[in-house]
Amino acid sequence: MPFEHKLRAKDVLIAGLALVLWLITVALGLWEVYVLRQLYYLIYARLAGRFGGGDYESADAIGHCLLPVLAFGFIAFAIGTGEWHRLNLGRPRSWKVFAVTIAIQLMILLIYEII
Repeated sequence: MPFEHKLRAKDVLIAGLALVLWLITVALGLWEVYVLRQLYYLIYARLAGRFGGGDYESADAIGHCLLPVLAFGFIAFAIGTGEWHRLNLGRPRSWKVFAVTIAIQLMILLIYEII
């Protein structure tokens, strides 16, 4: 048969691990849509309080415009990283992308906790 391919346990394990890591990064990314919007409100409130001016209505209007931008960015992230890991499954560059992605996501959460 021309399309015969044996599955090895190692390949299945690597694919399963990549899938679980990708699902974790996607779940964190979805949560960070909310976190980044909240970060915007926190920063806006601090800057408005420090420099005077800025009202709730304008902050809320900008926040409502920010949400679709973050949502589209999340969708692009989820699809893009999913395809990247599918094409580079088991290669070192795939694991490096996981490491960088998780590091950036943890930095965003850390900034949110600090502010």
